[in-house]
Amino acid sequence: MTVQDLHIAIDLELNKVNSNLYDIILPQEKDYFLNRAQERFIKQRYSPRSNAKQLGFEMSQKRIDDLRKLVVPNYYDKVYQLPSTDFDYTTKGTFYFPDDYLFLASNRSKVYYNDCGAITQSTAVESFNVALISIPSTPTTYNALVIYVDGSNIINASNQPILSEYTNEDRSALIEYLINQLNAADITGWTFYSTFKNLTADIVGVKTSTGNVEVALSEASTTFNTAVKTYTYFTGTGGNDLVVPNRFIQQDDVYIVQQDPFNKTSVADGPLCIIHDNNIDVFFKPTEFIVKEIAISYIRKPKLINLQQNQTCELSEETHAEIVRDAVNLLLENFEANAQRIQTSNQVEQTNE
Repeated sequence: MTVQDLHIAIDLELNKVNSNLYDIILPQEKDYFLNRAQERFIKQRYSPRSNAKQLGFEMSQKRIDDLRKLVVPNYYDKVYQLPSTDFDYTTKGTFYFPDDYLFLASNRSKVYYNDCGAITQSTAVESFNVALISIPSTPTTYNALVIYVDGSNIINASNQPILSEYTNEDRSALIEYLINQLNAADITGWTFYSTFKNLTADIVGVKTSTGNVEVALSEASTTFNTAVKTYTYFTGTGGNDLVVPNRFIQQDDVYIVQQDPFNKTSVADGPLCIIHDNNIDVFFKPTEFIVKEIAISYIRKPKLINLQQNQTCELSEETHAEIVRDAVNLLLENFEANAQRIQTSNQVEQTNE
């Protein structure tokens, strides 16, 4: 369905036949409840304990098809050295989740080891030119917003007339839209994110060389220049690469398990990992093995459904009716509708699980 079809479907499901009982719902409100329903749908299909069928991600053919459009296979990045202020920095490295990460499906590590002796651990430095860009939060409208990248006018009201429809109440949706449009402009050397490794801002711009982004609104203008951010990663000599599965462990158990000779982090059994913030921290043994890279398959965040941006639901077409049904249930509950109608609607939804 297109986003217009989704809105029409909500009207058809919500209103009784030949009535306009709920014709006062604004398009922005429909978008909000569609996005809530989409989020609930993804979480219910990912976790087996949160749906009536007790079937989680890829536990049936339908569960495979429900989320297949959001699965990103084999994303990989380097494992970086932690700062010396970290208590375990000599035996632990960190991997940063991608910007659109939502749920983890699988993960592996590329370890460097020598099964006949010790390895020599070393490090190298990776540098990025990063601009941390802020979008003003005070204006009542963004119709005068202009964004220049390296002096070129990329975003303005002429080529993006939709800017006039955004207010400071829609700021988060606006920022997502700006990131999408900046990347769609395919500006040489630039990529834009909301989060890049351990850096967050309204928009994070990363360039292969130095550059700048200017954000102008009415009479005010701010220029954000790139600054070099460095990350130290692990290398070594005297060994070989091997890809092995990781073992996740609870935060309160990891250091106890590290003292267990049969369960501690190892190449044979897999490196121990913990998740926190935007990271996977992985444990290694410096003279025996290091972890150079981690590869994950994950479920990404879907783009927000938005009528203004003509952005529809990214999930498979066959899931759209279920998402509309859940959005209608949320609206009925919000309107404190007749309890019998909510109960009947929920019974219908159960057959779609």
